Amino acid sequence: MKWFREQGWEVSYASDGKEKILDCDHAYTFPFARSPFSSDNIKAYKMLKQLIQKEKFDIIHCHTPVGGVVTRLAAKKARKNGTVVMYTGHGLHFYKGAPKLNWMLYYPVEKICAKYTDALLTINEEDYDNVRKYHFPAKQIFHVHGVGVSLERFHKHTRQEKEVLRSEYGYAKDAFLMIVVAEINKNKNQQFLMQSVAHLKEKYPDIKLLLVGQGELEEQLKSQVKEQHLEDWIEFLGYRKDVDKLLALSDVLVTASYREGLPVNIMEAMASGLPVICTDVRGQRELIHNNRNGYIYEIDNEDEFKNAVIKLMTEEDMREKFASANVQDVERYSLPSVMKEMEQIYRSYM
Repeated sequence: MKWFREQGWEVSYASDGKEKILDCDHAYTFPFARSPFSSDNIKAYKMLKQLIQKEKFDIIHCHTPVGGVVTRLAAKKARKNGTVVMYTGHGLHFYKGAPKLNWMLYYPVEKICAKYTDALLTINEEDYDNVRKYHFPAKQIFHVHGVGVSLERFHKHTRQEKEVLRSEYGYAKDAFLMIVVAEINKNKNQQFLMQSVAHLKEKYPDIKLLLVGQGELEEQLKSQVKEQHLEDWIEFLGYRKDVDKLLALSDVLVTASYREGLPVNIMEAMASGLPVICTDVRGQRELIHNNRNGYIYEIDNEDEFKNAVIKLMTEEDMREKFASANVQDVERYSLPSVMKEMEQIYRSYM
């Protein structure tokens, strides 16, 4: 939105009003609901349709799954009058290994809505291959490398800088700090990481898991940590604005997700010079490659996960090798690189 305003465009933004809005001229709040079955989405559709007819937008770019469906349906008539409709799928809900229900529900809906899409953007290779393989009828299909990560904010720190940060935050110099940055919910599967740490600590007492984020399972997992007396090895940090510093003082980023699009947390960790241990799911396996810049393990396979942790904990040379590879690999996902891709796409419709 900032780029459009810099080009002299008037920018409007529509959302459910729950997030902070920047770089727009007009902001609209509609009752979008995450559930596709909510009647609120019908209200949002009617309100959007009126707004689109009134404002006669040149370009409409939608992002979320339900919001993307509602907006594209609301803009059907406007497209006939020249409005360009774009949609970015930030991890489509049908993918290799997805539940059958996802394929039965989201696949046909997304394919139908592709008829009303001028530009369909995907942020990972698997989604890009799928929409092409299954002949989605969008006028054009693009692959962009995520949403972009700031290499100014996230960058590799020296050993001395890391030690200073640890001292400031109260972490021991020799502790092995694993960090996960994600909403605390069933899909992110933090409980698996906690269970693994509970077993690892017996032999490796210097290990510590930092959980950054909030979510529906937060209180439940906090209670488990307290009940199992794991407070010395597992720490909940909540919502943080200093994620860059927390990554800088950590040794490795870990994930246990069941599903991802193209995870920003991994890209930020790569930029920070951290090795990564992650599950073998879409998006993550596009970023992390075994024995190059991290380790990939099968979902919920505790032995594979623990072996990867032990390797990185005991082999500093391997950590440095992975760190260097990540700093190199993340360049294509940097903000300037992604903005260049997006600018090229936008200009083709301006």
